[in-house]
Amino acid sequence: MNSTYQKHPFTIALGVIAAANSILFVYLVEKASIRVPVYDLLDWLQFYAERSKDGDWLGYLWTPHNEHRMVFSRILLALDVKWFGDQGETFAASGFVLLLGMAASICWKILKSDLSISPKLTAIPIAVLLLTPANTVITVGMQTMGGFLQTSSLGLFSLVLLDGAADQDPYSRYRRAGAIACACLAGFGDSGGLLIWPALMWSAWKGGLRWCWIVGIACVGTLFIAVYLWNLPSPPVSRFMDFDHLIRSFDYVIRFLGLPWSHMHELVWPARLIGLSIFFLGSLAFVCVSLRVCVSILQRLGVALILFSFLIASAAALARVDVAVDREMPIRYGIFVVLAHLGLLLWSLDFLERLWHGAHRRSFQWLILAICLTWVGQQIVIGQFAVEEAKRYKDAWSRFVAGDWTPDMLRYVYPDRERAQAGLTYLRTIGLLKTTD
Repeated sequence: MNSTYQKHPFTIALGVIAAANSILFVYLVEKASIRVPVYDLLDWLQFYAERSKDGDWLGYLWTPHNEHRMVFSRILLALDVKWFGDQGETFAASGFVLLLGMAASICWKILKSDLSISPKLTAIPIAVLLLTPANTVITVGMQTMGGFLQTSSLGLFSLVLLDGAADQDPYSRYRRAGAIACACLAGFGDSGGLLIWPALMWSAWKGGLRWCWIVGIACVGTLFIAVYLWNLPSPPVSRFMDFDHLIRSFDYVIRFLGLPWSHMHELVWPARLIGLSIFFLGSLAFVCVSLRVCVSILQRLGVALILFSFLIASAAALARVDVAVDREMPIRYGIFVVLAHLGLLLWSLDFLERLWHGAHRRSFQWLILAICLTWVGQQIVIGQFAVEEAKRYKDAWSRFVAGDWTPDMLRYVYPDRERAQAGLTYLRTIGLLKTTD
């Protein structure tokens, strides 16, 4: 009884920290939202108006944007224009639903695990903290970034649904069919969703699924990828893979995994150390779990999430290492790094339970609280940066609509002045012009 009482204040404190961080996240989504038609949204609105005028809805949904088939974003944009006049409400609502779904899925998996109650009540608030970092508010508050959240959430749902160790469960085949469906849908956020298939196959193998299921997943995945890639523009992948290019590509992966810190020029080197640590720990987790015969569902899910995140980081490096080399790592990729953070947590929970019941339990609790408080503190700093950056976008757009043009608008409005002006004129013509958020 005394032991339970001693754990109780720690659990409450951790829950309060997680709740405070969630409230901060919601606040930042509102304050750091960018709902003016800058950059891709300017093109999206013109494309929507042209295709809807012609009634070409299939072409509207299936025509790629660069190397992505962003079906969900196209649907949300059409609904948002029709119902809210392009205020971004449908994107924000769907983003919150997806985040809540991710949190509920992970928390449910933790609650169903074989861990004792104290590690469960410790892991759940930490998972909530990891799922609501300030650097991902852009995926909820900016329409053109919602695809990254759609892909990461549907990829997570796919892995969660694939419970390979319970063939006797009468609902297992429906759950696995749902996993395959979610894997297909993940590609309609952005093309990074195609990389869920290797992670899903690895998870099926480690989960002990019969070979007919593994072959079935491979066949469906191959067919879906072939249809998805048909007539899709190729990303700007360099054809010269010399030693220097490989080094720069690996550095890109490390900086990718070092988000959100690698987004700031002053923190690139610390971010490299963080990214390298995540890469090392993630690789260690993958090797260890792959070589073990029996692994828990949480370990399998955690390593599958790590694998998915690493595959996207590698694909991004292959396609983007020579693009916009003068700018730091795009913050939009941060939601994929969240999957790696979450995966490392799930993989380490068995180790956490051993520490919990060890002689240094109280010191371990204080360490967890200190790390979580530090996390929330840096969330405030990152959040303030996001709010200030959002103000720059909205201010630049307002001045642009008023007839001004300054060099900073190449960054905050559109990288081509003539195309931006043509887009503005078109928005005025179709009645979708707005000056502020």
